[in-house]
Amino acid sequence: MQRFTIEAKHAYQIQKVTRQMKVHYSILLVVALVAVTCNSKSDASGGNTSGDEYDFWVTLEQAQAQALDEGKYILLDIYTEWCGFCRRMNKETYADTRVQEALDRYFYPVRIDAESANRVTFHGETYAMRDLAHAFGVSSYPTTVFISPQGEPVASQPGFIEAASFYKMLSFVGSESYKNETFQQYSESN
Repeated sequence: MQRFTIEAKHAYQIQKVTRQMKVHYSILLVVALVAVTCNSKSDASGGNTSGDEYDFWVTLEQAQAQALDEGKYILLDIYTEWCGFCRRMNKETYADTRVQEALDRYFYPVRIDAESANRVTFHGETYAMRDLAHAFGVSSYPTTVFISPQGEPVASQPGFIEAASFYKMLSFVGSESYKNETFQQYSESN
């Protein structure tokens, strides 16, 4: 009889622990679903953070109006909504503090959706964003295009760029070191 009571007591404790575990797992499941849903919503933006995550993005028209007056370059981040490396660059590279400081110091950064029909003006001509990307010869994403304060293309770099390398590129172009040395020379000396 004593043995049955002990087994019944253990069975009751097991049931109690099992119920508690189900409650804990249910809570964890809800938390995980909320986290995944929130992450999916942020990924669904395609990395388009024109003002949502970072406040340094400006329109192409604003950039052109101010670049010459302030001697800053224009950086075009040409992306597509479906591009995983575009989202990664936005989340990792553009989120880097040193990259943001270099952007603020040397550039007016502009995002161009290479598949968008939205209109932008460049050098007095109006283009669909996709046509402007095509005019710059962009065929892979992301592609970063550097434009001088006078509105002339300086260089472009296709593909995802790690923050440390991107910071060097921004400094290389923004400080106008590209006029006197190669990027390799600049990288070795800085």
